[in-house]
Parts: sequence; C-alpha cells; structure tokens
Amino acid sequence: MNYATNEVYSADKVMELINSYPYYIKRITALRKEYQDEVGGGNIGQYGIEATLPKPQGGNTDPVFNEMKRLMKMDQELTRLENKTRYIQNRWNRITDERLATILNLRLSGYIYKEIAERVGLSEPRVNQLMKEICKEFSY
Repeated sequence: MNYATNEVYSADKVMELINSYPYYIKRITALRKEYQDEVGGGNIGQYGIEATLPKPQGGNTDPVFNEMKRLMKMDQELTRLENKTRYIQNRWNRITDERLATILNLRLSGYIYKEIAERVGLSEPRVNQLMKEICKEFSY
C-alpha cells in the first residue's frame, strides 16, 4: 500500500495508523540512524581465526552483494513507514476543532485513551468516540 497517495482508507485502517504512529516515528528514527551509520561507516572484514574458517555453501558469498541486499531491505522498510506516517501528517490539518486536535496530538504522542481522558477532562468512552470521528475525517 502506498500511504502517501490520495487513496482513501477505511476508518479502521486510519485508526490502526494513528495508534501505530508513535511506533512508526521511533522506528523511522532508529532506521535512519542505523542507515546513516552503515552508509557513512565502513564494513570491517573478517580477520584472525574467523578468516580461516570455512565459508557457508549454497548461498551468495559476496559480502558486498549481501550487504547491499540488507541495506535495500532496510531502505524499503524505511520508505514504507515514512509513507504510513505521511498519510496521517498530510491529513491532520483537516481537524479544525481545538478539542479534537488536542486529542489527536496526544494520541500521536503515544498517550493511551485513559491518559487523554484525564488530560482533557472527558470520559474514556467519549475520547474513543471522538477518535472515531477523527478517523472518519481522515478516511475520506
């Protein structure tokens, strides 16, 4: 799925994206750091006793090729997560009600419904209901 396009997703899928948003941001940050360390740094070849041990058979033994495959896979995951977060980010300006915006921002920051309810002075079921309204707004 390409989340960065103008495609429409169900309210349930939008809820899943919003609930996973804090994880996506943390994972993107970690992947970017790892990717920067890998691309910016060099790989250390085997030396000592490891260099003399037999190599595995049946697979590609080119370490540069295998490293490139790993980096490409990491890049694909990074792009996928960025697209998911971009889907939410491209739509949060649709929320014009201040209370809904506060609830959305708290949820995107990783607060659970109980904590959000305490912060905004609402019941937990009401916060859940308002989150569903937000998801409907994002799904058209």
